[in-house]
Amino acid sequence: NSSSTNCLIKMKVIDNFLKIKELENLNKVILGKDFPWYFTEGKSFNDDGDFQHCHIFKEFGMVSTFYKINFPILNKLNVDKIIRIKANVTFKKDKNEQTPMHVDHLFKNNEKFKTGVFYCNTNNGSTLFQNGKRIYSKENRMVIFDGYQKHCGVHCTDQNRRVVINFNWTEK
Repeated sequence: NSSSTNCLIKMKVIDNFLKIKELENLNKVILGKDFPWYFTEGKSFNDDGDFQHCHIFKEFGMVSTFYKINFPILNKLNVDKIIRIKANVTFKKDKNEQTPMHVDHLFKNNEKFKTGVFYCNTNNGSTLFQNGKRIYSKENRMVIFDGYQKHCGVHCTDQNRRVVINFNWTEK
């Protein structure tokens, strides 16, 4: 089951992105009690008044020992160069608060890149885009869009946590 959405911005939403066994293997690690999460002051920007826990899988030559759990996802993307892969976990709030709009990366030369958000668990949180389009957090869903498209995370209220993996890459 996959569906595509085009409205002003080019965006692709793919449900059932991974095979069941691949999803189970990934979630066993990332949703497990021993996965290392690191406190980050700010969600969209440093010191934006919010917080989250993150795990950087790859950025600036740094590679996490957990990096390989992303291979099933990376194998389905048209990757030339990885800019960053980062997992975020946010925690249940009383209301679906949205974080500030942002882009994940900026190139000095405006080089084109893609951003993908992979949803590890289902909850009533979402990713909201500047044009008003909202993609809800659904386990095993991937949304892929132009990296310069402003977006933000929206907290969940119905689960203890919302877990996503953000991918930024240039295409072949």
